[in-house]
Amino acid sequence: MGTGLHAKDAAKPDVVFIVVDDLNDWIGVMGGHPQSKTPNLDALAARGVLFTNAHCNAPQCGPSRTSFLHGLYPKSTGRYFNSTRRPAFFGDQPMQGVTSKNTSKNPVIFHRHFKQNGYRVVSGGKVAHGNSAKLKGQVDEYLNRPQDVRGNFTDEKANLWGEGGPHNHADEKTGDYKVAQWAIKEWKKVSEKPLLMSIGFYRPHRPFNAPKAYFEKFPLESIQLPQVRADDLDDLPPYGKALARSNAHKDLFKPRTLHEQILHLGGEKEWKYMVQSYLACINYVDAQIGRLLDELKDNPRKRDTVIVLTSDHGWNLGEKTHWCKAALWRNTTRVPFMVVLPGVSKPGLRNNQPISHVDIYPSLCDFAGIPKPGHLEGRSILPLLEDQASTREAAFLSYGPENTAVQSERYRYLRYEDGSEELYDHKKDPHEWTNQSKNPKYQVITKKMRAQAVAFQER
Repeated sequence: MGTGLHAKDAAKPDVVFIVVDDLNDWIGVMGGHPQSKTPNLDALAARGVLFTNAHCNAPQCGPSRTSFLHGLYPKSTGRYFNSTRRPAFFGDQPMQGVTSKNTSKNPVIFHRHFKQNGYRVVSGGKVAHGNSAKLKGQVDEYLNRPQDVRGNFTDEKANLWGEGGPHNHADEKTGDYKVAQWAIKEWKKVSEKPLLMSIGFYRPHRPFNAPKAYFEKFPLESIQLPQVRADDLDDLPPYGKALARSNAHKDLFKPRTLHEQILHLGGEKEWKYMVQSYLACINYVDAQIGRLLDELKDNPRKRDTVIVLTSDHGWNLGEKTHWCKAALWRNTTRVPFMVVLPGVSKPGLRNNQPISHVDIYPSLCDFAGIPKPGHLEGRSILPLLEDQASTREAAFLSYGPENTAVQSERYRYLRYEDGSEELYDHKKDPHEWTNQSKNPKYQVITKKMRAQAVAFQER
């Protein structure tokens, strides 16, 4: 260390924030799919604490990333969707614009805040969404997401989006490999300042293709489909049924839904091909993340290394006949969330307290020992790491200013803009097959969580 550093600066850790695109709970340690192979993510979880009840604040890339970069709920950023095109079943809720009464003016993203507090800040891959130039101007070194290789597929098979699957390109030609190599290069640079590095890995985001070796680990004939129930939509309100059958703000296969189109193209075999492709892409990105994690074991600046890994939102693959993102059920919002905080996090622990992405910014500040800006709306999860008995009451998630989910340790409550509701008991019903909102036995909890949802929307 240089003698010019203050003692408090010399003690600051390096902070590595990793965000994966479109990764749900289909990783080994979360058990989302029994055939998933994620040895590197599993190993990272074993080194620290795995938060098993973590959620995005908006189930689409743009609003989710805008939210966690600023430390604000969507109602305070004004961004709820990737597209402001109004789906036919929506009511008259605003499609964009701030609805919070206490929104901070000109909040800085956490990269800029860390830079203002003495950190060298670098960011590569997909961390922001749709406005990379804004992030580029906030950091010391920046890598725009490398484009994916194209073509050279092993066969003529294409999925419903016209995407090929396994290809003959080497890992070294692929985008996420290049992101990992860039991050490793930045990691090895020695400076007197502590480092904040954010890295965005793109897979398993579409297109669902990867080198053939990753597909070969998941033979099509052996693929297990997600657990679904034929009558799952029967107890949903009309708004919920419409949301289940929607594909964000697109009508790609009218009159069929996306799920119906998959079955139309090839029945369960086509569905299995989609699952196989998603599993292969997860295994591929796990390998690329593993390349970086191996390098992080040795810190060239001789500092402690804090690692936080999550995904921008969950993903459905036919549950509730729904595909992709853009809904408020558990599959769509639940994300992996792992924290390695030297001297604090206990290796291999799991924590099921409800947290959300709005908690990332204040948590990173606490992990680094820098002050938290006053505009933040989330809460640091440091107390949950320091004391296993510490609790949280609820996390709040939005798909539009008047579509809100409230997640507690056990229950999920959904309230749509027309006032219709769903309630799920995750202890008894982890797949959310039974809507308990009208069950007399659940009226106390329904009333309580309804009040929480309304209060959240109004503040």
